[in-house]
Amino acid sequence: MSLQSLLYHAFGLKDQECLKTEYESGNVIIHIQTKEEHLCCSSCKSKDVVRKGVVERRFRTVRIGLKPVFLHARIQRLHCRSCGQTLQEDIKYADEKKVHPVPREIRLESVGLDDDL
Repeated sequence: MSLQSLLYHAFGLKDQECLKTEYESGNVIIHIQTKEEHLCCSSCKSKDVVRKGVVERRFRTVRIGLKPVFLHARIQRLHCRSCGQTLQEDIKYADEKKVHPVPREIRLESVGLDDDL
């Protein structure tokens, strides 16, 4: 099974692409970002956007066997030419107001990048 297939079938992430995987201290770290064709303004949903940098975040997800798994996401900052706002892209796989697992099929929680793995 390819990593792209794993992202979709195991985690339900169809708009994300896998950049690489790492194995650190017994943890699996999957680096992801939103596919370019799925980037749109968080406010007005226009696709007429310009990239304005990246914020990186790490999310803890379900284990694969006994290995803890983290998604290291590149969250794109976007400037919308339609509404003029500069915002981060929507993160559809995590609830922005919660730090605890999202009550969905895939359970993700936000984890600070400074936390030890």
